[in-house]
Amino acid sequence: MIVRETPTSFICIDQHDHAQISGTLAAHWQPRYFEGTTWRPAVELAAAQHDRAWIPLDAAPIWNEAAQVPHSFLDYPPAPKVQHYQQGIDEVAQLAPYAALLCSLHYTAFPDLAKHAAGRAFLAAEAQRQQQLKRELQLTTPAQEADLAFHLQLVKFTDNLSLYVCLNEPGVRKEQEYPWFRQGIPSSDQFTFARQQLVQAAWHGPDTVELRPSPFPEVVPVRLRYRQVLKSRLATVGLRHSLQEAPVHEQEFQFISA
Repeated sequence: MIVRETPTSFICIDQHDHAQISGTLAAHWQPRYFEGTTWRPAVELAAAQHDRAWIPLDAAPIWNEAAQVPHSFLDYPPAPKVQHYQQGIDEVAQLAPYAALLCSLHYTAFPDLAKHAAGRAFLAAEAQRQQQLKRELQLTTPAQEADLAFHLQLVKFTDNLSLYVCLNEPGVRKEQEYPWFRQGIPSSDQFTFARQQLVQAAWHGPDTVELRPSPFPEVVPVRLRYRQVLKSRLATVGLRHSLQEAPVHEQEFQFISA
């Protein structure tokens, strides 16, 4: 779950809903900037499904007693989290092995996994999975490895762009943005269209995000599903019931290219 706190409430976004924005962005990636087009359907699938591991976790949210907030993807207990990571990758593998490879590579790049036993076991198991999938998919040449690296970077980029709109209050000023994004979208300077500069994102009003430069057409419309849980209600009925009774809202906004 992605959690953004306000003075009176928590804005709660299911990880799988956030990933749907990633999938929309991947589907709008302009062909002239897309490498390894044979795999494009699987890449778009990986972007849209990369967080399906969180579907059962977000259906049963837990409270962070130390911080007095709902547990989010940033601080969720590691053992159940990595167990569901594996299950989520298993599910994606049933849809498209190449998409599962991308999801596995995406998860195993998280820097905090090696800090605990469950994470280290996950890394070892996924390393074996990755090698097996590469053999099954016959990914043996440097050109194929280069395409795979590009596709992984695309999944990460669309993930970060979706997180940008989920973690920031709509319309926020640059200096008040979530710290991850104040200098630009992480690692986006690796794309050829970016010309070795980080892609800059900035809000223009509450429903428009401008990208400079951008791999997308002039306008990409997206929808964000979220629930707003009032702190006063939380204190009365608890987290799980508060989330269950909270209505799902949809925010419509657009990415535009500078």
